[in-house]
Amino acid sequence: MWNLATAAAGASANGAAQQRLVDAIKAEIRDAVEPARPRLFRPAPPRPEPSTDPIEHRMVEEIECIRRHLDLLGSTLANDLVLVRRYATQLQSIDMVNQLLGQLGIVIGAEDKAMAVEQVANHELKARLKRRPLAGM
Repeated sequence: MWNLATAAAGASANGAAQQRLVDAIKAEIRDAVEPARPRLFRPAPPRPEPSTDPIEHRMVEEIECIRRHLDLLGSTLANDLVLVRRYATQLQSIDMVNQLLGQLGIVIGAEDKAMAVEQVANHELKARLKRRPLAGM
């Protein structure tokens, strides 16, 4: 715990030192007090390590390039109200394809692909990636 001497030493230092002292005191108080309610969200799982294969890095770069093109296409089409009214579902499909490509890029670019598949947010894509191979393959 902090004491008066520590506070006095910090008070005589410059503003940055004073701020560090205040931050340290606040962190101590925060750590000592139990949260009043449980957290709403689980902490994010750790990200898988990146792949060491240069071809996989290039594939991820290409997927990101395709995603940028799709994003520009979707944005351009979404600015036309007539197209939005007529083709709203198809425009949403462009966004869905963009998201799926992003998740596939994460899996391809990961060293531990199984861990990356477990973190895929789209349940249908995760199920397809985890399905068993056909007999004879």
